[in-house]
Amino acid sequence: MEIVLISDGPLPLDSPVRKLPFFFPARLIDMSKVSPDTVGEGKIAVIELLDSTDNGLKALKASWASIAEIPVICLVSQRTRKEVIQAAALGKTETLERDTPFSLLLKRIKILLNADVCAALPRKTPARTVEAYKKSNAFLESLCLSSAEGSAVRVSLMNESADEMLTALSNDGLSSWLGAVQTHHSATYCHSLRVAGLAGMFAKHLGWSDEDCKEVIAGGLVHDVGKMRIPLTILDKSGKLTKEERALIAKHPQFGRNILKSRLEVSPDIKRMAIQHHEYLDGSGYPDGLKGDRITPKVRLMTICDIFTALTEERSYKEAISARTALTMLKDMGPKLDQKMVAQFASMLFGREFGAVSRAPSQAKGGAAA
Repeated sequence: MEIVLISDGPLPLDSPVRKLPFFFPARLIDMSKVSPDTVGEGKIAVIELLDSTDNGLKALKASWASIAEIPVICLVSQRTRKEVIQAAALGKTETLERDTPFSLLLKRIKILLNADVCAALPRKTPARTVEAYKKSNAFLESLCLSSAEGSAVRVSLMNESADEMLTALSNDGLSSWLGAVQTHHSATYCHSLRVAGLAGMFAKHLGWSDEDCKEVIAGGLVHDVGKMRIPLTILDKSGKLTKEERALIAKHPQFGRNILKSRLEVSPDIKRMAIQHHEYLDGSGYPDGLKGDRITPKVRLMTICDIFTALTEERSYKEAISARTALTMLKDMGPKLDQKMVAQFASMLFGREFGAVSRAPSQAKGGAAA
């Protein structure tokens, strides 16, 4: 589902196109370098005409056949006659006003991609699980949009997603949920969906109240919100990350803090799960080096589910390890984790759901969704 972004040189700072790699796998191509090789298997081209030069447009028109077979969106300002003329001169394109609400640009691209997130679901996926999957994906997309635009988190949709997921987990079981989410094309989204499902089932296994179960499900969906500040081209990178890319991803709890700090509509417990899920009981975690009782039970649960999910996911640069091996690694982490909780987690997995978990590595082969 890759899109290609075309600009005459670096994308202007005030171009909405700069936000697109946070929502879709995307590559930036200079106008002068458009060719069948650079466009590759791109499904849509988005052209930013802001600050484009006559030479840049001339080079693009000369190589227009390279993108003529895929949908093309040109961003223009109707107040700038030159851009309107440039777009018209390109021929078969769809023009959008640069000041169009970003959500509408996203919606248009999704329509052109014809991306039905449920299309790849196993044929016998229970209806309740399908509904929870749809709702959770809708919330994750809205969360990404609110992070990009600085708008309020859609808490009502978050709560509806958590409620639907808990019902699906209770009725259809964890294996149905994991079987559904592993079909997601994005490793980043797949990770959050898997963590949310595991967290909800684990909280239920611990005998927590429905309200607490739903809150940890919501926490699982939100826990990697800081990664919304990291382009999907890095998060879903095919291959190992560079040292610089890994360092950027390690900042996602701090990014999560920045995103959620002013969001009064989000509960303190959900904020803690997003900010602290890489903290360890011995103080060796990050971003704040918290120790012991300063780390709440919900955060401890989220950390276990997050690490287990990362270990058992398949990536382009590593194979998934078995649930048994992942549990051994959790136990080997000793005082870093709540080992009583790890033992209870093992008890849940070795129950009726264990076989399904161990046989269901993620098919969303991507980069650093851990």
